[in-house]
Amino acid sequence: MGSRNFDSERYAHAVVYACRKHHGHTRDDNKTPYAVHPVRVCEHLRRIADEEDENVLCAALLHDIIEDAAATFDHIASLFGDDVATLVSELTNDNRMPKARRRSEMMEKLARLSPRAKRIKLADRLDNVQDLLSGMGTAEKRVRYADETARLLTACSGACKPLEEALTEALERLRQMNAQMFDRS
Repeated sequence: MGSRNFDSERYAHAVVYACRKHHGHTRDDNKTPYAVHPVRVCEHLRRIADEEDENVLCAALLHDIIEDAAATFDHIASLFGDDVATLVSELTNDNRMPKARRRSEMMEKLARLSPRAKRIKLADRLDNVQDLLSGMGTAEKRVRYADETARLLTACSGACKPLEEALTEALERLRQMNAQMFDRS
């Protein structure tokens, strides 16, 4: 990764902050520490998308902080800057709504996300689909994710071809997994 305008201290602080805020939380398998997810999202951006924008990388690390870990926009802005906080805010669902409504709202707002937020969303979804492919989550979640991911790819089209291709490939594998599951019935 290039070092252009990259403050490794601020990035390292974002890693530590994400780990602390997600401490005690786990992924769907109830074993994997949740903090693994934002780190992997960031790595997808760096490795697949060749992302060098430090604000995007910090926002990727913090993308679930407001929604899941009781952080505020103002606190994130004070620690990491307004740009990072704005990106995180773009990716945040309103937890006051029922889960189904939150998902629906998220799908509706995808097309309006900034190109940088779309790249984070693509990397986030890629990591979530990879978890489903590794056996995490329920059959119901796998089916829902296949449908949502197809819609997400359409809404984020043009944001980052390498991430879109990786997610399209993962989606195809998820669809195959779902088809095999229903073939056994």
